[in-house]
Amino acid sequence: MSLKIVHCAIFNEYDNGNFFYGMERKISHGLIQNGHFVYDFSYRDWERNLRFLKIKNSGLKKMNEKLVQICKNLKADVLLLAKAEKINIQTLKTIKKTLPNIKIAQWYVDHLEETSSFFEKLHEIDVFFYANAKPLSMLSKNHPNAKFTFIPNISDEAFDKRYDASKTTDVVYIARDYKEDVRHKFALLLDEFCKQNGINHKIYASLGNAAVFGDDFHKVINQAKIAINFNRDDGLNANEADKFLGASDRMAQFMGCGICTFSPYIKGFERFFNDEKEIVYFNSPQDCFDKIKHYLANNKFKSIANAGRNKALKIANAKRVSKFMIEILTNTPLSEAYEWSDLIYQDGEQI
Repeated sequence: MSLKIVHCAIFNEYDNGNFFYGMERKISHGLIQNGHFVYDFSYRDWERNLRFLKIKNSGLKKMNEKLVQICKNLKADVLLLAKAEKINIQTLKTIKKTLPNIKIAQWYVDHLEETSSFFEKLHEIDVFFYANAKPLSMLSKNHPNAKFTFIPNISDEAFDKRYDASKTTDVVYIARDYKEDVRHKFALLLDEFCKQNGINHKIYASLGNAAVFGDDFHKVINQAKIAINFNRDDGLNANEADKFLGASDRMAQFMGCGICTFSPYIKGFERFFNDEKEIVYFNSPQDCFDKIKHYLANNKFKSIANAGRNKALKIANAKRVSKFMIEILTNTPLSEAYEWSDLIYQDGEQI
């Protein structure tokens, strides 16, 4: 069954390819691989393009009207939303009234620190896909009828490139911390540790260092022996973080590029990646630093990098993840045993 899908997401058309590896393009890529027609609608860029005298958000009304018209013209089977903070709830109601058989779904990978309007719109969707399993039961209880399910961040070889680069960096750390959370504290400790131990390290988007984008992002990753994933909801001690299968897309990018990835232990990820075989989990900064010295000393990072990449590309590639999304959305029996298929909720209960 081939579907016509309007993908309303943040495609960053004005950023000249800097974020070509984002989840938006990965999901569209996977949907097309599964035989569906996908019309990408970059809603933020269109709102900006339709502004009156460049006044912020003055293009909202026309942008929302444009989305309705696109769905109508295509007679879309599916409207797939990303964050969609600029899409009005009335727009969704109009689309459903115009196209009674359309399915509306939303995917989300960030933290749920959103306005009330974000959650109100969840009453108008059929399925909510979230790369964090912790709040799914609660969300489904508060928004009856819709399904709420986990999806992993995507690792895909079409995007996450592995370069045959010289390993000129021992450790790379990339995290935009704004000095507001635990990532800044971790970066300070990591920087101090590496300097004291003569470990060649690079830190981006933290401690006043510039961020890195586009293909340069992949180059700095591929030049590293070890990449450290650390999220703003992690704790300096892993047991302080009340998490279940929640990590940023950077972890998926590191592993997809074939770099030995270190991460605080996150409950649930053992169903995907085996510790010290495909990933290295740590419980505290000191545990992380001890393991960095150990894995650099004996070159064990190489085998973990290869095994981690193979596993990530196998279980979380764009085609497989998007296939799961469509099967859930169309109430089709699951075609395979997805590692996260037990994490589907409706009305507060697992289904």
